[in-house]
Amino acid sequence: MGIIALIVVARLNPVIVLVLGALYLGLATGLGIEQTTEAVAEGFGDLMAEVGLIIGFGVLLGSLLSATGTLHRIVELFLRAFGRNKSPYALGLASGVVFPAIYFDVALVMLAPIARSVAKRTGIGVAAVGGALAIGLEVGLLMILPGSAALAVSGALGASLGTMLLVGGVVGVLAIVISIFLHSVLMRRTWNPAKDEVAVEDSSVGFAVEEVEEPKRRLPLIVLLVPVIVPLLLIVSGTVTEIAGVRIGWVDLVSDPVVSLLIGLLLGCVVCAVSLSMKSVEQALARGAATSGTILLFNGVAGSLGEVISRNGVGDIVAGMFQASSFSPLILAWVVAALLRLAQGSGSVAAITSATLLLPVVGSLGLNPVLVVLAAAAGASFGGHVHDNTFWMFRGLLGLSTRGAFQVYTVAQSIMSIVALVLVLGASVVV
Repeated sequence: MGIIALIVVARLNPVIVLVLGALYLGLATGLGIEQTTEAVAEGFGDLMAEVGLIIGFGVLLGSLLSATGTLHRIVELFLRAFGRNKSPYALGLASGVVFPAIYFDVALVMLAPIARSVAKRTGIGVAAVGGALAIGLEVGLLMILPGSAALAVSGALGASLGTMLLVGGVVGVLAIVISIFLHSVLMRRTWNPAKDEVAVEDSSVGFAVEEVEEPKRRLPLIVLLVPVIVPLLLIVSGTVTEIAGVRIGWVDLVSDPVVSLLIGLLLGCVVCAVSLSMKSVEQALARGAATSGTILLFNGVAGSLGEVISRNGVGDIVAGMFQASSFSPLILAWVVAALLRLAQGSGSVAAITSATLLLPVVGSLGLNPVLVVLAAAAGASFGGHVHDNTFWMFRGLLGLSTRGAFQVYTVAQSIMSIVALVLVLGASVVV
């Protein structure tokens, strides 16, 4: 509780708080200085060994996909398939399901102009289209592999990536579709263009939009998708053989998440080099490496705290508190993540931090870790507002007033958070 209080009330940086919490907990429970520092170091290293490459490769792959402009083409394909009147669903599903590996801010910068154009051409309005974008991007980041936060939380809680891919995909798609519908209905009642919209050029919040290099070769869309499709198929193949009780050596190798994402990353480098240039490959990898640093740091200190807890028996006490509660552990996981999101703004930080706090008790709850991951992800989507930098990005890039940004960003993601929790509780019956 002290860790949550320092983050929520004192608003200290979660990385610093987690390290301080790990040191305090080790010393206060009698581990001693040597064992405490040893646990902090080993926990950091062990978790990085398990998920560091997975997260790094996933973010680098997303950066390559962004450089090739593949998302633009996917959106256009979805718009043609759904029709202009269903454009919010096209944008939401494209941003959430097709390319979750693209970092949230990058995808938003790429898609915001498309969203404005679609809203104007179809007459649907920026409220519905912008809300769909907020919902889809958040689901892609937190619930659907290879979204960076989804990978991070899954690794921290030891969830099967194959199961996460299947269950998270179903929950994510349903959450996007249902939430977009509910948000659109609400916006028809509450949206006031005079109060909620401003001209984009008059917006007080501006963002530098990175220029996208024109491809020297326009490759078929299916070729651009190969770096995403191949690793996902490889991971699923390992899950299928595991369920079937069959062990095939080469399948076990290529379905390992590290190996499968490495294969996808190498394919992404080839596709990007052929479509653009080797210089573009290097630039995309450099951007991805910079982005992944923060995510990896949060995961490392999460492992430090988890290791200290596992050594001093506090995990058993916390597990007993969860089991004694009259609420479902999944609801409690949602609440913890939601409080963290409301306090410090970042959905990724909220999901990863809540996973850290839940790590010692997951095994004793009798729940599939994937369900805990999804419950925490749903909670981490709730209530993002003015201290979340993407709130202001939505305001500036979509030409919204602050009131409009609350409706398009905060309300849309909060609806999705609650819808996703209901879906996770439903999935717990069968998973």
